[in-house]
Amino acid sequence: MPNPVHVADTVPYPWPYNGELAVGQLALLICGAQRRLFELSMSSPEVSVRLVGLADFVRGNGGRVIWIRHGDAGRPGRPLQLLPAIGSDGWMLACATDPSDLVIDSAGWDGCFGSTLDHRLRTGGTRTVVLGGFASEVTVDSTVRTLNDQGHECLVLSDGCAPIDLHLGARAQHSLTMSGGIFGALGTTSALFEALQRSLSQTSTTNSSPTREEIPA
Repeated sequence: MPNPVHVADTVPYPWPYNGELAVGQLALLICGAQRRLFELSMSSPEVSVRLVGLADFVRGNGGRVIWIRHGDAGRPGRPLQLLPAIGSDGWMLACATDPSDLVIDSAGWDGCFGSTLDHRLRTGGTRTVVLGGFASEVTVDSTVRTLNDQGHECLVLSDGCAPIDLHLGARAQHSLTMSGGIFGALGTTSALFEALQRSLSQTSTTNSSPTREEIPA
């Protein structure tokens, strides 16, 4: 049986909780990578480089990359400030996607609202979910809370989030560390890379080990 693999220095608990980290069973959710939100968010270029690099690694090793496109459908009632109107230029993705990626549309800031996200995760063999994105204090924060309520094991990347307001973004991330992890865990992109590479190396070693019949007498 493979040894448990956790991402280093995650708070408030070692993530994933059971040490079963496998890139082939991981989904990377990139929230709000849309033109309007990209322009409004702080440090968007640097965060984009980290997330795109991680996306290349995840999909290249059998994981799933999911882009959440948040949009206002023009429903009557209180307007959702800053939320791009569906079909507008600001609603379009600011990053290039791969044909193997999923693009899921939500009807609000929460990526699960009016979307197929939960169903796609449950039917796609996903065991762990990693989140990052833009306008992160609303898109990532609201999405991770709903996903945890629905039973998903989630990690938010502290350096993979570009908030509109730095102070609010920091408070949103700090709230994830409270109450023992009811909202998921917080970690870094570099620590996740290291853990995934360790998991892949361990899997490769296990698969290349001789079977009982192949072991010389």
